[in-house]
Amino acid sequence: MVCQETEVLYKNYQKLDYSHWNFGNQILYKMCADNPLHNQEDIIIGKIWLIGRSYAAAIDRRKNALKKGDAFYYEVVAPEMIKNGPELDDRLEKIRRSKASIRETATDILRTHKFLTDIFFGLTGLKMRSLASKYLHFHCPEKFFIYDSIAEKQLKKIVVKPWGNILVGIDNYDEQYGNYLCRMVELQTFIEDNFNVYEMPRRLDNFLLFEI
Repeated sequence: MVCQETEVLYKNYQKLDYSHWNFGNQILYKMCADNPLHNQEDIIIGKIWLIGRSYAAAIDRRKNALKKGDAFYYEVVAPEMIKNGPELDDRLEKIRRSKASIRETATDILRTHKFLTDIFFGLTGLKMRSLASKYLHFHCPEKFFIYDSIAEKQLKKIVVKPWGNILVGIDNYDEQYGNYLCRMVELQTFIEDNFNVYEMPRRLDNFLLFEI
């Protein structure tokens, strides 16, 4: 259920200029579009390093990391990502090829997010669902919502009860990210129904960071 004041909030948001970060974000999008695979050490290190640091979710800033400093990237992270690269790349390619909506692709989206979250957990001892969502978003910006605790808090203010029916029949997913996806799809649908605008995940993330 979307709160009534969301319509006014969205109208105010439409008046704002959110182009300030476009240049930086486009560099990250291009980096992943030009180098989508996970089979080369330096590319993997560059992608995880730049996305993680840019979005305050660096994989090495964790007390349970197996190694500290730069060595963690090339001795631990890169080999593990290369090992899991073929499956991760197949999952992402399947989602990219799909013309279906996020709601219709939810099973693959959530399972892929859980797959990467599990890899990060093995590396750090933490789920790191935020980094997983951000990393996947830059590889597939039309399908993956950007998750973090601030956005989640804001989202719960305007989408009080998520559409849990999206999750029916889906197994092996991160429950917190699954509930977040349900709320985001409901918000996306509300905006489309009331404003005839299909907002992409990036734009919805900006809306949540707008002062709600």
